[in-house]
Amino acid sequence: MKTLSSSLKFENSDPAKFRFRVLEHATKYGVSSACEAFRVGRSTYYDWRQAFSKTKGKLACLVPRSTRPNHTRTMLVDERLISLIKSIREQYGRIGKDKLKILVTAYADSLGIEGYSAGKIGKIIKRNNYFFDVPKQKHKLRFSRSRVRRVGKDIRPGYVEMDSVIVWGNGVGLRLLTIMDIVTKVAYVQRVKSGAAIHTIEALKAFEARYHLPIHTVQTDNGSEFLGDFNEYIESRGINHLFIYPRCPRVNGAIERFNRTIQEECVERSDWQIDVFKGDEQLVKYLNWYNTTRPHAALNYLTPQKYAAQYT
Repeated sequence: MKTLSSSLKFENSDPAKFRFRVLEHATKYGVSSACEAFRVGRSTYYDWRQAFSKTKGKLACLVPRSTRPNHTRTMLVDERLISLIKSIREQYGRIGKDKLKILVTAYADSLGIEGYSAGKIGKIIKRNNYFFDVPKQKHKLRFSRSRVRRVGKDIRPGYVEMDSVIVWGNGVGLRLLTIMDIVTKVAYVQRVKSGAAIHTIEALKAFEARYHLPIHTVQTDNGSEFLGDFNEYIESRGINHLFIYPRCPRVNGAIERFNRTIQEECVERSDWQIDVFKGDEQLVKYLNWYNTTRPHAALNYLTPQKYAAQYT
């Protein structure tokens, strides 16, 4: 029976229209021809035909039904762990479930309760909509340029990549110098006033004084901040200075990925546009958290500080 409600449901469902075409084709040319032409199993075809016959030709019976169960299980959660997950996601943004699992497990152990698996944490994030993305701002990045073709596999701590990135927001530009040891992933960031080589030298000295890593190689792009006085300073200390080839930022992959991380998890969430000095304080706190607390996937989810301890 063709009613108005049945027709409306049918018209809004493409699978129902497909099934009706299969039934019509079988009526005209036979079941074998319909199954072969539309690649439908015979048992599936007979299920559709039986449903269509039982309802006396009601088109709505061909609309696929939802397979969701009527009764679903309720996830048991602890409000303290939920608050921790929410606070970390809210403060640092897109921290993945695998990294959160390590932090949640440590907190749960301190409370004497059982932690959550990575899968459960992912469901908690999705069901509670813990996605605290900030509005995208217009920004201008200064991407790396290249000279070395690839980084060797047999390297030891002290192989440092450096980069300079400019972050734009509300008409204000921030120039940041980023430094990372690509073996231990220990990282450092410093806000500088300009691209002068003297600021690059100061940032490298600060990195060495803070983490006490003996540097033997510095890899950079071909920017002016890494030439002139900076190059002379590197050579005077007997440090190998490598340049990457133009238009090959993948060679500086470690520091390029860290540039994205520092922007998403710190810079875009800081108060630099309002108070520069407060933004600097937030950067210092973030770097301490990054190197001592935040798990790193490339280090088998150890922190850079714990991983670097293996070499000291």
